[in-house]
Amino acid sequence: MGFAASQGTFAQGTTPSIECARASSVVEQTVCGDGTLGGLDRRLVDVYASASKAASAEQKNRLAADQQRWLNERDACGKSSDRGACIKDRYLQRIADLQAQFKLVPSRGPFQFVCNNDPNNVLVAQYFETDPATARFTHDGRALTAFIQRSGSGARYGGPNVSYWEHQGEASVVWFGRSMKCATK
Repeated sequence: MGFAASQGTFAQGTTPSIECARASSVVEQTVCGDGTLGGLDRRLVDVYASASKAASAEQKNRLAADQQRWLNERDACGKSSDRGACIKDRYLQRIADLQAQFKLVPSRGPFQFVCNNDPNNVLVAQYFETDPATARFTHDGRALTAFIQRSGSGARYGGPNVSYWEHQGEASVVWFGRSMKCATK
C-alpha cells in the first residue's frame, strides 16, 4: 500500500492509494499508470483495513510486518520482464491471503485429516472463496495460506512451505519439507 493507505485515507474506485505525483519507484509508477492495478491497490487498502479491524492486538503486529514483507515482494516486480503481470499477481495473492487469514469471505470447512495413520497428527483445511481460490491449512501449531493450482483431478493448492493435493478424501501433503499421506477424519 502507498502513503495514503498508511495515513488511513480510503477513497473508492481505481485511483491507487499511492500519491502518484510523488511516485518514485518503477512499481509505483506502473500502478499509477494502470487503472486495473490502481483498482487492485485501492482494493488492498480496503481489505487490509478490514483485516486490521478483525485482528487481535498480537495479530496487528504480525499484520504490519507481513505487509512490509509483501511491499518488498511487490517492489521486486520492478525487475520482472512482465512487470504488470507480476504486480497484478502480488496484489491478487495478498488480497486473497488477507481475506482467508481473517475470514473476510465465505468458506467451506474446516475439514480434518488424519495424517500418516496417527490420530494425533491432524491437518485442518478450510477453503475460501477468494480470487484466486485459497485454502488455509493448520498443522503442528502453524497456519498457512495456499493458492489453487492446476490439477487434472482433485484439488491442488500450493504456497511457501506447503503442497497439498486432495482427491476423494485422501490428501498428499508436503508440510515444511515433510511428506504426509492424510485421510478425512
